[in-house]
Amino acid sequence: MVHCGLDKSFLDYKSATPIANKTTFVCVARLSEQKGHFLLLEAIKQLADEGYQFKVVLVGDGPLRPALEALVVEWRLEKFIEFAGWASGSTVRERMLEARALVLPSFAEGLPVVIMEALALNRPVISTYIAGIPELLQNGVCGWLIPSGNVNALAKAMTDVICALPSVLEAMGRTGAERVALHHDATIETQKLVKIFQTAIGLQDSAKSLEELNVTPVELALGTVTTQNS
Repeated sequence: MVHCGLDKSFLDYKSATPIANKTTFVCVARLSEQKGHFLLLEAIKQLADEGYQFKVVLVGDGPLRPALEALVVEWRLEKFIEFAGWASGSTVRERMLEARALVLPSFAEGLPVVIMEALALNRPVISTYIAGIPELLQNGVCGWLIPSGNVNALAKAMTDVICALPSVLEAMGRTGAERVALHHDATIETQKLVKIFQTAIGLQDSAKSLEELNVTPVELALGTVTTQNS
């Protein structure tokens, strides 16, 4: 398996920036339905009504921005939410380091790179039990996994982040960074691809077609093919 990986701008970020006492979350995602922003606003309203003081920075843009901005005004959440718009990779990194945690309550994903980036920067993550996310994000270890679409579970996880000691969040972040370094280093994952290509080139040099070898392209890509002349 070849994983998506991060480059050294994240993996070589050695200064474990302490988590600040201010209660800031960051959500890095296109403003579209599958990312769960309306659910996030519901959770923010619930916490605001309960008297918690915090801010959620929404990094990204998209078709839902006007509707989200209107709802923020309707629910009087202006002091709790910042629309930051599109951002460069360096700005995303800065925003993550300013936050206590990344929150991404998606309904549909693969394995988001932003989760890898946040964990690599020693920031825990709140996200959902969908697709490949649980492969990296372990509930209670390096973040919080919640059922997709469950606003109460999202609000509870955000409350846990608000109330947690910075040292606890930093320990979770370090665990996440170790998992990312182990499984999502772009240099290591690229080397895996190189080996696959080398296998394919070697088979081409042997002048044998897939039909002659009686193998499928998947078997070829996985490097499971052997030949009598190899």
